[in-house]
Amino acid sequence: MRYAVFLFLGVLAHGQDLLTAGREALERGEYAQAERLFREQVAKTPQSAEALSNLGTVLAREQKFDEAIKTYERALRADPKLTGVYFNLGVAYFKAVRYQAAVTPFAMFLKSQPKDPRARQLLAVSFVESAQYQRGIVLLEQLSQEQPNDPSVLFALAGAHIRAGDELRGKQLLKQLDTLNLPPASVHLLQGMLYYRGQQYDDSERELQEAVRLDPRSAPALAALGRLRLRVNDDPAAIDFFKRALAIQPQDAESNYQLGVLLGRNGQEARGRQYLIRAMEQRANYPDPMYFLAKMDLNENHPAQALKLLERAAQIAPDTESIRFLLARAYKQAGKDDLAKAQLAEFRRLQQKRLQRDRKAMDPDRPDPTQSMSTDKNEWR
Repeated sequence: MRYAVFLFLGVLAHGQDLLTAGREALERGEYAQAERLFREQVAKTPQSAEALSNLGTVLAREQKFDEAIKTYERALRADPKLTGVYFNLGVAYFKAVRYQAAVTPFAMFLKSQPKDPRARQLLAVSFVESAQYQRGIVLLEQLSQEQPNDPSVLFALAGAHIRAGDELRGKQLLKQLDTLNLPPASVHLLQGMLYYRGQQYDDSERELQEAVRLDPRSAPALAALGRLRLRVNDDPAAIDFFKRALAIQPQDAESNYQLGVLLGRNGQEARGRQYLIRAMEQRANYPDPMYFLAKMDLNENHPAQALKLLERAAQIAPDTESIRFLLARAYKQAGKDDLAKAQLAEFRRLQQKRLQRDRKAMDPDRPDPTQSMSTDKNEWR
């Protein structure tokens, strides 16, 4: 009996050592090490909410948002009283661009912390991003009254009004930014970003150009200008903007990806590959560079290499039509006809589902003609 007690205490001590070592690795930014330690602890104590929440935190830091979400949900099932995990779960949904899903965990967190400004603002923005504009505006108006000099609240509120159709009110709020003694370049950057999200591209470019004039080292403004030039197929200008942005902020995965694509389609495949690989290294589970690297591999007749990338990309983004279509082509090129046909069938299913959704959105009462659509047996060739 005495031996059993000592053994139990030893297990507890080891478990605490794993958690402590994992947190220390997390604080040092050694995410792979932290993940390994937390996974080891979860394997030993699978119902430990503490171990699960720590693992969720490091997965979120690694931008493995889908797995982080599942891990946080396991932690809450193990202990629903861990209210802080609701906030982390909401942030993971938010960063995964799943705004509607983020609403519930933020609301749950606010039941216990109703005054928390971060959760209130994130909940408001989640409402706005999921097209529930008025609910978001109500929350942001409350925050604006409590924090009248907070530029992030003012900016979010202006954006909500513009997206809800009240552009005049939005512009009035943006003018208030001038009274907050913000750096002028920051004001123009915020305005340019807001116009960009509202698809007012000419206004966006004007504001972003002014931001760069005032602050030539504004990497976000340079990258945004690159995306604007990319929209109109002005590849030389887009390449220049992305290169300038990355010279200042080389860790921007999105800019590395965009520059890789641009160089690849402009005859600089080898250089483009370097940027695409860098984007994959900087952001875990990033399917877009995997897709374009695979496309290059197929064009160079390397289907085996392409399949490794595409199969992984399909696991990350299973409902992306372009990935399924290219995967069908890769299987065909590799001589795996049955798998090619299966992927092409999945591509058609996703395509039909999208068409049905789009038609329903445009005219809910119109009969759906996609049921009789024909397909080309050779379309992946």
